[in-house]
Amino acid sequence: MSTLGPYSRTRLVAVGYVGLVTLAALAYEIAGQPAAGQAAMALAAWPGEIVLLVMLYPLVPLIGDDALLGGTVFNLLAPLLHGAGALVNVLIVWGVIAFARHFKAEYSRSR
Repeated sequence: MSTLGPYSRTRLVAVGYVGLVTLAALAYEIAGQPAAGQAAMALAAWPGEIVLLVMLYPLVPLIGDDALLGGTVFNLLAPLLHGAGALVNVLIVWGVIAFARHFKAEYSRSR
C-alpha cells in the first residue's frame, strides 16, 4: 500500500472541500432552499462566492435580472456558483501559501 505525499493529501482535501460544498448546495437546492440552511450555504463558500458575484455583476444587464440565483424555483446554477466559490477559496489559500513560501525563500536568501 502506497502512502500519499503531503501535496497529494492537500489536493485531496481541496477537491473534497469543493465537492462537499457543491453536493451540499445541490442537496440544499433539491430540498427547496429551506430557511434553516441559508446561513450555512452562505458561509460554506463565503469569500469566494462574493468574489465571483462581484466579477459576474457586470453581466446582469446582458443575461437579465436575477438569472444567476433564482427565487424559489429549482436552479442548477446556484450549486455551481457555490462550488465555484469554494474553488476560488482554494485558489485564494493556494496563493497565500505560495506567497508565504516565496517570501520565506527570499528572506532566507537575503540573509
